[in-house]
Amino acid sequence: MARRTTRGIKKSYVEAPIVFDDEDEPIPVTSKDSDDEDFAAPEPAQEEEDDKDEEADMADPTSEEDEAEDDEDDGDADGKKNDASSQPKKHRNTGAGMIQSRKGFHDIPHYPLETRIVTRVYAGPLRRYARYSALRDSMYGPEYNRIKIIWDLEMRWAEFPALPPRYLPHEPQGICPSPWLAPAFERTQEQNAARWYNNYYAKSPEVQQCHLLPSHEGEHLIPQAGGDLVTFIGPWDRQGEFRFAQGQSLTITASGLPTSTSEDQEKSSTGWMLDIGSIPLAMGWVPSLVNTKQVLAIASIPFADQEPRRQEDGADKHQDPGAMAGGCVQLWEFTPKEAGKTLARPSTTPARLTRTLCFSWGRPKRLQWCPVPFESVGSYGLLAILAGDGKARIIDVKKVEEGSAPVYEWVQSPVVTLGIDDDYNNKVTCLSWVNINRIALGHSDGSVTLWSIFPRKMLQRVGVHTTYVIDICSAYPSNPYLVASIPVGGCATLTDLSQPSSELTYFPVPAISFQPNMLCWNETMQGFMALYPSSTPNTTIAFLHHRFFCQARSICTGPNTITCISAGATHPFVLAGCADGSLFSCNALQKLFKQKGEPLQKIKVMEHEYRPIRRPELQGKDSSRPVRGAVRILQGFLPEPNDDPRTEKRKELDRKKKLERMKTASGKKKGRPRKNGGTVEDLDREAELDDKLASRVVTHEPLTRLTTIVWNPNMQYSCWAACAMASGIIKVMDLGVQ
Repeated sequence: MARRTTRGIKKSYVEAPIVFDDEDEPIPVTSKDSDDEDFAAPEPAQEEEDDKDEEADMADPTSEEDEAEDDEDDGDADGKKNDASSQPKKHRNTGAGMIQSRKGFHDIPHYPLETRIVTRVYAGPLRRYARYSALRDSMYGPEYNRIKIIWDLEMRWAEFPALPPRYLPHEPQGICPSPWLAPAFERTQEQNAARWYNNYYAKSPEVQQCHLLPSHEGEHLIPQAGGDLVTFIGPWDRQGEFRFAQGQSLTITASGLPTSTSEDQEKSSTGWMLDIGSIPLAMGWVPSLVNTKQVLAIASIPFADQEPRRQEDGADKHQDPGAMAGGCVQLWEFTPKEAGKTLARPSTTPARLTRTLCFSWGRPKRLQWCPVPFESVGSYGLLAILAGDGKARIIDVKKVEEGSAPVYEWVQSPVVTLGIDDDYNNKVTCLSWVNINRIALGHSDGSVTLWSIFPRKMLQRVGVHTTYVIDICSAYPSNPYLVASIPVGGCATLTDLSQPSSELTYFPVPAISFQPNMLCWNETMQGFMALYPSSTPNTTIAFLHHRFFCQARSICTGPNTITCISAGATHPFVLAGCADGSLFSCNALQKLFKQKGEPLQKIKVMEHEYRPIRRPELQGKDSSRPVRGAVRILQGFLPEPNDDPRTEKRKELDRKKKLERMKTASGKKKGRPRKNGGTVEDLDREAELDDKLASRVVTHEPLTRLTTIVWNPNMQYSCWAACAMASGIIKVMDLGVQ
């Protein structure tokens, strides 16, 4: 049996003997000739072409739709080729120098030694050009129930291309809990958490040790800004100037102006703005099943930690171990309106600082709440903090009395400290909760570990990577033991901790990543959102389904370097923050199942710009209150096409070439293109695309960037999102639309 492998001809199996000629004769087994030239076989051209095709597939992160269009255009040409071949051809033996076996189907091809050929390719049932029904059935099928679920979710939010709806779960277009979980899953988890809390942690003799601090001592432990911040907010044509002091909060309206101003006629609040006076690195909403006040935990560091070092400053203060030993986490409270027929909305009550956790383990780098609420036991929950000493610690954060003054708490010893002490200089670099009593950690040696909180025990250690793990994320709640990890240098990997030795896959393109907060799980779409893994710098967000992790799908492309990503817990809308201070939002589920020619949109929610004040004469007239810088926040942008500028540029060039060919073929002089490059509209469109491409390499002020974004995971507050800016501004927004 021999298989016809001529490209363009329908593959079939035909009876044909293996034919040898004088130049291609098999070598007997008993031959003692050791000349290398006798064993050299001609290169298999078919495999090379296939490998090059796969390499082209992996090169462009946004070429799925273009490939599908090219395949459709080439359909007629392939049909002509099929008609041209009617007689089967005799096949020569392409395995000269190899032992032939007539019983085998075909010989094992040689491993390609050419470095330009990509050998890490995906050869599964899902192809890159698969779209809509084929993509849906492959990712979420073949069970009809699962296909129907994702179909209903797509139709549910089809009329909302950029921002989530502000409707209750029982409404046809409202947000909804995860359809991939059993009914009453969250209530069951809360009961299990309360049982675990009472049976294990509360009865432990070595409980968390902490004591309260006086207000004047606790205030000095919070990073100090060194001056006020001048902000320009409001509509672009009538912005107002406001001066923010550290710890001050304002309620803002839909136009961006404070509710206290008389210029804005709309007095209803749509969010808050506050100045924490330091660089926020991580945030997290307290999980809750009760419609109460929302609490946001913020981990921040002083501005001096990221200031550029200058030789004229003399001794380097950053080298002092004691200078960066202290750290704190702030908890801010936000009061909602009375819930009506829609989701909860912000009230006009300013946000307030309720609690500050202080410690001596170093600067806080990451934090994450346990996803299961602990309200029934009088606690906000378990908070995991990654400190500067390379250890992860779990802290039990108690609730604060209603209307009390800010509480400053010094934590001497946490509930548990996690880290590998046996290895030299092996630090914890990232963390992710797996369930109530399990947490996954990434380490500087590239390994991923699974820990039990109580009793403290390392359950697993898997050597997933060989370099520093920069991000890790669990697929809680539907697939908690699926853990995705991204190293500084290498391939993004998905590991099943229930079977880590066999169940492991990765995206086959190595990349270099230095930015955290770039990996998150979307429960609605059953996949991970991350920066598109690429060997070249890009600004595209990719979706990696947990069943097809090795094949990414582009979701959104930013105008500048992506710095943070967040996906909703009860909806498929994704927020992306950039280094130029812009924040974008789009419907990821609609983008995933995009049909050919369907126009999709994304929206720029806001744009943040920071300018420092370096000259003393520009400081404020009041010397007692210096100014550290100025901030401008713009909003009210119109929706724009959700497409990659490179794809738009290519389509525009193809359109111009097509029109030029049509005019040339018609022979009409009136319609011939001009030598200056086309009409004014074409030139404007081309210049606009060039500006979009050029914006990706523009550098900005370091404190202009967005550092972290987080959607509120609680059901009634699913449309609330907190956005942290490197200037020290935190903006909490209600992004729901009707």
